[in-house]
Amino acid sequence: MWRIIPFLSLFLLVSLAAQAQSQDAPFEAATVNQFLTSCGRDMSQCDFEVRMALLNKLNAKDATSICLKGAHYQQPVIAWLKAHPETSDLATEDGIYTAFKELYPCP
Repeated sequence: MWRIIPFLSLFLLVSLAAQAQSQDAPFEAATVNQFLTSCGRDMSQCDFEVRMALLNKLNAKDATSICLKGAHYQQPVIAWLKAHPETSDLATEDGIYTAFKELYPCP
């Protein structure tokens, strides 16, 4: 019986750590500020959220056209958001889409 307690304690500790980490995931960030903060911890999920935000916004009825100039647009979008603190309180997808519209307008 006493051998199980250390195992359960370890399992509980690992579970709580995983839960705390997942709460800081970029795809769960409500605002641009939270998104940028979480990007410092997990850039792969951050890149994924940038792609998903673009796809979600481009499928909207009133979408603005975006003309990408290559396949590597995640870093410029994140850098633009960091350079524009006025976007920090925007909803994450709205802020990301604003960055895309500013960086990649169609001629």
